[in-house]
Amino acid sequence: MALLVFFQVFVLAVAVPAVGQKADFLSIDCGLENSSGYQYNKIDYVSDGSYVDGGKSYSVATGYDPPSSTLRSFPSGERNCYTLPTAAGTKYLVRVVLFYGNYDGKNSSSMMLRFDLHLGVNRWTTVKNADNEAYEAVFIAWASWAPVCLVKTGDATPFVNVVELRPLTDALYPTVMANQSMGRHRRRNMAASGIYRYI
Repeated sequence: MALLVFFQVFVLAVAVPAVGQKADFLSIDCGLENSSGYQYNKIDYVSDGSYVDGGKSYSVATGYDPPSSTLRSFPSGERNCYTLPTAAGTKYLVRVVLFYGNYDGKNSSSMMLRFDLHLGVNRWTTVKNADNEAYEAVFIAWASWAPVCLVKTGDATPFVNVVELRPLTDALYPTVMANQSMGRHRRRNMAASGIYRYI
C-alpha cells in the first residue's frame, strides 16, 4: 500500500445495515470481557480477545452505552495491532472509534492524547482528539488478514473502544486500488430538513 489519500464523503451507504447484520461484518468491542459478545442496535459485537495480543481492558465513566463503555489500552510497547480477517483482493471499510471517558482517572485533555493509527506498515492518520472520534479508511486487502495498529508517538497511551470491518462492493470508491488507500477527512449527513450536521 502506498500513500493514504484523504477524502470527503457525503453519504456512505454501507456503514451499517438497516435490518440485521450481514454475516461478513465484523464489529469488535475492545476490552469486552464477555467472550460470547452481544447485540446492540441490531449489530453483533464480539470481544477483541482473539484479534489482539496485549493491552489492558478498562471501563469508561458510568452512563455510557456499549460498545463505548469499554476499551483496550496499550501502556506497553510502541506498536500494538489488531489482526482482522480479510479476503485478498476484497475492498473494505475499516472504522476505529475512540472515546476516552476518563478511563484511567487522569482527566487528561483530549488534545494531549495523540498517537498514530497504521494500516499495515503505512501510517493511516494521527489521532489528535480522542474524545468520541471515529477514524475510517477504505483499502483493498493484500492478504488473508490486515493489521490495524496503534502506534505510540509520545507520552500518550494509545487506546481503542471499537474496531469495525465492512466489505464493500467494487463499485464503491473506484479510485481505491491495491496500492492506494483512502482515509476519511470529513463526513456530512444531509438531513431531510435541509440542515446538515457533522458526524
